Amino acid sequence: MQNDLKILTRIGQDLRIMIVESDKNLSHSAQEILFPFFDEIVVTHTAEETLALYKSNSYAIVYIDLILSDMEGIELITKLQNQDKYQKFIIFMDESHTHMILKLYELGIIFFIFKPFTTKYFLHVTYDVIRILLPDQYVEEQVSEFHKKLADITEENKLQCNLLMQQSKLIQTGEMLSMIAHQWRQPLSVITSIIATTRTKMALDIYKRTGDPYLAIEEDLGNSFGRIEEAADFLSKTVNDFRNFYRPTNTPNTFCVAELINSVCRMVIPEKHYINIDVELKIDTSIVITNFENELKQVLINIINNAKDAFVEKNIEKPKLRIMLQKKEDSVFLNITDNAEGIPLSIMEKIFLPYFSTKSEKNGTGIGLHMAKTIIERHLGGTINVRNDELYGGANFCIEIMHKINICEDHI
Repeated sequence: MQNDLKILTRIGQDLRIMIVESDKNLSHSAQEILFPFFDEIVVTHTAEETLALYKSNSYAIVYIDLILSDMEGIELITKLQNQDKYQKFIIFMDESHTHMILKLYELGIIFFIFKPFTTKYFLHVTYDVIRILLPDQYVEEQVSEFHKKLADITEENKLQCNLLMQQSKLIQTGEMLSMIAHQWRQPLSVITSIIATTRTKMALDIYKRTGDPYLAIEEDLGNSFGRIEEAADFLSKTVNDFRNFYRPTNTPNTFCVAELINSVCRMVIPEKHYINIDVELKIDTSIVITNFENELKQVLINIINNAKDAFVEKNIEKPKLRIMLQKKEDSVFLNITDNAEGIPLSIMEKIFLPYFSTKSEKNGTGIGLHMAKTIIERHLGGTINVRNDELYGGANFCIEIMHKINICEDHI
């Protein structure tokens, strides 16, 4: 528990939480327990007050009682979920509310604090929720540190090619951390949900009420272990996708391009937390080439991430991404097309230039596409071009690379 409290202290200082409780004595007790760990604690006593404050702020956790003076707690939860479907809740409950548990599960609520509560129990449930938030919080810290380093490096040496390579690697490291965090959130949620559900059943003595408590526990644990094994297997596959990406390669290797494309899609288009991308793959699965695999991955990640950014910035309602792969004679052609409204003709010739970016200063450094072009032309022995696809409604990047490349002196 001591280690859990250290994590709460470190992470909680950057988080804002809300306590919604009509009983002022209970809300005061909860606030006293949480005060040492969280940066800001907002307390409300009515649904009306809660909705007014919720619109203008974001909260890592909302603690909420099911009985309020002006609205049922479940109705308030539904209204808050309409504003943020990923909001994390912890519900204050007593024995008179147990009939509502199934309804709460349907709303995705799995964390409960039963009254009367102890400080240790209260903090234990809070830590369960923090464990789900922890990956994203860690990533934000790391990416923030990366951007600070990038700002310092860019100011001193804007025109050096080796600096561009370093910046590109730092940026993609931050993006990889973010992708891993989002990939891991779902299996971690499954594991935490299993623990929380089992704890709830034990707190309510549900097992003791069955005809054979030991059989009920055995069946529950058997199912839980199976689901945990599936989640752990997913985590293992995620690590395998990422682990070799940054290993330097001095010689070409032979690989299946379709498998490379699928690996990239798993990395950069994970479970859709923010945007639901319709991915259309038209790829020849038989194409095997000898080239620099990791560097081709880096190019595809840059292009797909640019498309994802464009979907968000332009608020594309139904984002689509099409990836086509075909072989012609001694070359392989790879097309990546999105429906993010395309590239203005006035800047079409500039997008591969270093430090040219249409994104905000916060979100863009202008080196991603420049590095993609450098890698394709200098290292993979190919070409890259872009045009607008009027039928699909977006940008179409066409990459041509040799089926088999010889090592050239220019390769870094």
